[in-house]
Amino acid sequence: MTNKKKQVRPEDLPEIVRQLLERRGIIDDVEQLEFLNPSYEPKPYDPYLLPGMTAAVERLKIARDRQEKVTIYCDYDVDGTTSAAVLLDALPRFNLIVDYYVPDRFKEGYGLNKAAIKLLKENGTNLILTVDNGIVSYDEVAYASEIGLDVIITDHHSPRNELPAAVAVVDPKILARDHPQAYDNTFRLMSDNKSQDLYPFLDLCGCGVAFKLVQALQQQYPADLPSGQEKWLLDLVALATVSDVVSLVDENRSLVYWGLKVISQTKRPGLKALAAVAGLELTEIDSQVIGFVLGPRINAAGRLANARLAVELLSTTDPVKALDLANTLNDLNNQRKSLQLSIYEQAIKQIKPNLPVAVAAGKDWHEGVIGIVASKVEEAVQKPTFIFSLDNKGVAHGSGRSFGDFSIASVINVTSTMLIKGGGHAAAGGVTIDQANLSAWCKSVNDYYKSLKLVDQAKYLYPEPDLDISNFADITVQLVQNLMLLEPFGAANHMPTFLLKNVILTSRRLMGGELQHVRYTFSDDDGHQLQAVAFNAAEVFTIEPGEFGEIIRVDALVELTINEWNGELSVQGKLIKLDPARQIG
Repeated sequence: MTNKKKQVRPEDLPEIVRQLLERRGIIDDVEQLEFLNPSYEPKPYDPYLLPGMTAAVERLKIARDRQEKVTIYCDYDVDGTTSAAVLLDALPRFNLIVDYYVPDRFKEGYGLNKAAIKLLKENGTNLILTVDNGIVSYDEVAYASEIGLDVIITDHHSPRNELPAAVAVVDPKILARDHPQAYDNTFRLMSDNKSQDLYPFLDLCGCGVAFKLVQALQQQYPADLPSGQEKWLLDLVALATVSDVVSLVDENRSLVYWGLKVISQTKRPGLKALAAVAGLELTEIDSQVIGFVLGPRINAAGRLANARLAVELLSTTDPVKALDLANTLNDLNNQRKSLQLSIYEQAIKQIKPNLPVAVAAGKDWHEGVIGIVASKVEEAVQKPTFIFSLDNKGVAHGSGRSFGDFSIASVINVTSTMLIKGGGHAAAGGVTIDQANLSAWCKSVNDYYKSLKLVDQAKYLYPEPDLDISNFADITVQLVQNLMLLEPFGAANHMPTFLLKNVILTSRRLMGGELQHVRYTFSDDDGHQLQAVAFNAAEVFTIEPGEFGEIIRVDALVELTINEWNGELSVQGKLIKLDPARQIG
């Protein structure tokens, strides 16, 4: 592995890239240079600045000396399964005896549970090491202690005022709780606080925290994992960081930037097989491919079957087994898409247009996909959304999605007395409730929304345009290639968006076997044309071109991509939003 590459110099930047950097608050040459050429070397920030890290390493030293069995207890999503795979790869190098456990989404639910802890104890585990979960597992950690099991928690979710009584709790967000004024809204340490011994960046995903644990152990046992060899773990860290939608700035940007380079030459048979069944070359994988192609396939294991399949895929050294597992995950992902579409079509018919919060419920809707359906319904109706699966025991299991100033976590807090359980953050969460109370709960949620007197919330569903464009002559293949200097894209560093302002709508064409896609052609006043496509959104984008010489002008918000056809490259837009222009002529 090497860091050497051709450096992008600020003085060589195209003007449009410089403008985009400035809009992202990256102003001076030094900041721009660091952003465009993320360095790995200064960025492993000292892992021992993370709360609980010293205690965690000391307990693992004891496990190493005593040759105790350490069981990694992970979540069932991409972040959890990659976290487990990172530690299954790294910890044995430090002479630790390691196993792992993945709870069943449907039988056990999220996080630690007492039945699993008892089973692990019976199977010889001495130390449980959580990844991507555990920060609010008070009762479960106490139970583990009662039966003679130690627990180390590594997590990245926000803690409450009290921490579980584990032997160590490693979670960057503890610092955000204890020093709320020291960090900005992307969890970066502000310059006025850099004299303190605080970790500089807190928005690591669970796999990022697991990677920091490896770096901490590496400092203690450098001969076991020589400096630089830990970089081969970054393929998994990049997968998790992008898939978990944490901020792609600061340390995360560095981890993903270099992680993508590791992916391009990964040694993991599982990643090679997963790319192959998706029809990808490893060198083609970027943040978009992770988010929309690889991540969903890994997630499909936990959604429809058992996430052990994903951990096995990411951990195996057997290419034949890897290909078999990759095909299984690909099949599960296809099943997931079919289930998702079926439930969406049923759910969207239940949405009441006069209520501010969308709610739908169905008998035995698959719990593994209702969260995705909630996101799709939210996008379609532009309202906070809850989707419930009704089981045969009189319980409703729900998943919620929201945006803007309406917080799912606040909803759960306000209605907590009506719930069996609930948890989440502002944008997403889960609730469980007796079916007999569901109607009353829905009324309470809608009443709560109305009490907030929120206005203009739909604006939060769309990114602000980075630049306005009215002359398509400026939109070239070279322009789009220059935009790729800003990769990797994700939260806090979104793909640039452009407002095609007051342009002429020339044509609208439906595509796909069920006419579910739509392609628009826009024209500027000089006759230059640009096509933009919206997939699975023909019912959303319905504005038609004018008839009999009538000119219809629109404002179109797009991302710009490169389309290749018969060896020719051209620019194509990905349509995000379409409105009648303020000026029609």
